[in-house]
Amino acid sequence: MAQRSVRLIRHPLAVGGYLAQLSLNAPRTINALTLEMVETLLMHLRKLAADPEAAAVWIDGVGERGFCAGGDVRAMRESALAAQGGRAVEAEQFFETEYRVDYLIHRFPKPVLCWANGIVMGGGMGLLMGASHRIATPSSHFAMPEIAIGLYPDVGASWFLQRMPGRSGVFCALTGASLNSADALYAGLADYLLPDAAKKSVLRRLCAFDWEFDAGKDAENLTELLTDIEAEADVCLPASHLKQRSDLIERLCESLDPMAIDEAFAGLHGDDAWLNQAGGNFQRGAASTARIVLEQLRRGERLSLADAFRMEMVVSSNRVCDPEFIEGVRAQLVDKDRRPKWLYADLAEVPAKRIENLFSAPWPDNPLADLA
Repeated sequence: MAQRSVRLIRHPLAVGGYLAQLSLNAPRTINALTLEMVETLLMHLRKLAADPEAAAVWIDGVGERGFCAGGDVRAMRESALAAQGGRAVEAEQFFETEYRVDYLIHRFPKPVLCWANGIVMGGGMGLLMGASHRIATPSSHFAMPEIAIGLYPDVGASWFLQRMPGRSGVFCALTGASLNSADALYAGLADYLLPDAAKKSVLRRLCAFDWEFDAGKDAENLTELLTDIEAEADVCLPASHLKQRSDLIERLCESLDPMAIDEAFAGLHGDDAWLNQAGGNFQRGAASTARIVLEQLRRGERLSLADAFRMEMVVSSNRVCDPEFIEGVRAQLVDKDRRPKWLYADLAEVPAKRIENLFSAPWPDNPLADLA
């Protein structure tokens, strides 16, 4: 029998009903999201939202390496190449379904818990950000590393990057910086820190929990329970890279003018290994992606969550067919030579018209027009 890409387990509760555990089940690829996976997630979530017996949803990933490494960008690239200059239909279908899943989690009528261990990148961040109770572990590593493949931070990043402290969202989008659990708590990307080995015991306590089947009350009581569990676990919190360097990050990203960003990040060198890595990611990444980031954050500043996803649907549908994305995935994940031949040496070289075109809808009606 073929292995299910998303596993659903119904855990009986002491008070009746059940806790639904949705597990991404592709550990060999660190649970990278495929079209089948997001379609299955959407189907399950819609049913669980309507099922009065389901008290809450728990989302995690199978395997020790991580929760979710992002979307299957190789499949997106293949869809674009097969389109031969036309619309990448399969890739667009993936984006639409993935964004519907992310949006539904944000708006879910019951508590959603997400266990974000190990690698949490790209599409994994999209699943995590909408959860009402987000749990990091000591092994957690978070990132939006799309600049390395010529894509851009999507899955609602136009909305949630704006809500990170100061300019840290801009910095992370431009550099794909690797964040630890302390960074996630500081930046509002996670709510709790629990030991990696605690997952089964936490699930057992949730099954014994006095659920009231009232979303508001259950969410409030759940917050108290997880806060108590976190206090009992007393996990040692590492230093936060973002918090330690908050003043520097503010100065680096003070101006979002492309030429100012080029100049600021050109000076990133010294003895700070984490900062050097972040600066190197920026320098090696696609300058056109950096320009997309600056524009998406400018446009997304006052957008609702639904409008942010609609904007990303436009940009993603256009960018997936762009030579920059096709080349970036080739270099990083297909040929793995790690030497992408980008079209532009720096942000100043990227034509403004090229970026403007990426934000122009390729169809008369946005596929996500029905989002509330």
